[in-house]
Amino acid sequence: MEPLLSLTALASAAFMAGVLWLVQIVHYPLLGAVSGNEATDIAIRHQTLITRVVGPAMVIEALATGGILLVGPAESKIAGFIGFALLCVAVAVTIFRAVPLHVRIAQGQSHLVPELIRINWTRTVAWTLRIPVGVVVAHQALS
Repeated sequence: MEPLLSLTALASAAFMAGVLWLVQIVHYPLLGAVSGNEATDIAIRHQTLITRVVGPAMVIEALATGGILLVGPAESKIAGFIGFALLCVAVAVTIFRAVPLHVRIAQGQSHLVPELIRINWTRTVAWTLRIPVGVVVAHQALS
């Protein structure tokens, strides 16, 4: 069970990091390049479509990360807590910063896109750092 949990957490973290890098480097800058009603329409569609992509991955990642803390080997507890802390940072920034900015952008405040790009760096870095931490946890679970 421990290897499955650690590999699931690692895979979902890597998936999320990839999504965040794509959004950070490609999608958000493109959103900032359109204005007016187009930006509003794109922001609304983004909210709906991205949730379909990241929602299931975030749930799986949270469950696997929590499982590691509950049943993971003792030697992976420190790395497990670091991974959990990084996930908490990413999710907190998503809920309390990124989502409200998305809502405001969808309401026509497209001037907030640069702020969204700035805020998104925290999520991108947190999910990216979960990869090496996840590798450590997986290695310890598989050893």
